[in-house]
Amino acid sequence: MAAGKAIPRSRPVQRKVVGADDAGRRLDNFLLARVSVPRQVVYQWIRTGQVRVNRGRAKPSYRLRADDEVRIPPHSPEGQNRSDSPVPDIPVPVLYEDADLLVVDKPAGLAVHGGSRIRFGLIDVLRQCRGEDGFLELAHRLDRGSSGCLILARNRSALLGLQTQFRKRAVQKTYWALVAGQWPEQVREVRQPLRVNRHHARHRKAVADESGRDAHTRFRPLDQFARNCLVEARIETGRTHQIRVHAAEAGHPVVGDDRYGNRQVNGWAREQGFRRLFLHARSLGFAHPVDQSKIAVRAPLDAACKKLLASLRDETGAPSL
Repeated sequence: MAAGKAIPRSRPVQRKVVGADDAGRRLDNFLLARVSVPRQVVYQWIRTGQVRVNRGRAKPSYRLRADDEVRIPPHSPEGQNRSDSPVPDIPVPVLYEDADLLVVDKPAGLAVHGGSRIRFGLIDVLRQCRGEDGFLELAHRLDRGSSGCLILARNRSALLGLQTQFRKRAVQKTYWALVAGQWPEQVREVRQPLRVNRHHARHRKAVADESGRDAHTRFRPLDQFARNCLVEARIETGRTHQIRVHAAEAGHPVVGDDRYGNRQVNGWAREQGFRRLFLHARSLGFAHPVDQSKIAVRAPLDAACKKLLASLRDETGAPSL
């Protein structure tokens, strides 16, 4: 073996007793919060019986109970003693923080969590740089290409309270998107059921289909340009890729959308130096899950979006927002 190459030491079998804070939590989420390995490894452990609950097999969806004993198999933490750690130090701006919540401005291009072809996500970055947080969980999701407001819970009760608000559609979510063409004033909402095609050759893709789930998006033009329009989108439902599909179905796809967008429009954007999806979670309004106080946060557009808008305003003489 070459000198100077340290072998990551494998952690031995661990047996964790479930506490009251984790009672009711899914087994897969419990494990993902405690080990630094890819998600697919955790699911392989469960599938092959390497993870045991009270010495028996359990499904990923099993809801843990207080005093359950969970067996975690030996593993080498990803990136330990390696110079090419898969979880780089990525700056993530904090928009709001207290003992129960963390609201951040997710950078575009960073997935919220890792997957079979994604080695790390935002949650891994935050857990690495905020090691003092024993509990840190996503309360909802954003597309990988999107940027903006994202809420994380710092304890179990806050997570459950936030999830209840999202489920009851009590969270006010506002997005900004730059779309192709000039959005017609008369089109203020799109109601079109969406179905997710999970058998797509490369990735999940949502399609407009009457057999799908109800989906409702409200649009409002903010700034009209010669060839584009900046719109505000408020989602009444939270379906996969909802804004992107509804905008495309209305004939005005989001700029930079390589899944539902227009190839010529995206080519033009790249010529301008813009190489991301122009979809930004601008603001969130919700009740604090512990004291019920009203929380409102806003995330500014990133430099790439601001630069593209500035070039469009130079062409039209439109005022700056």
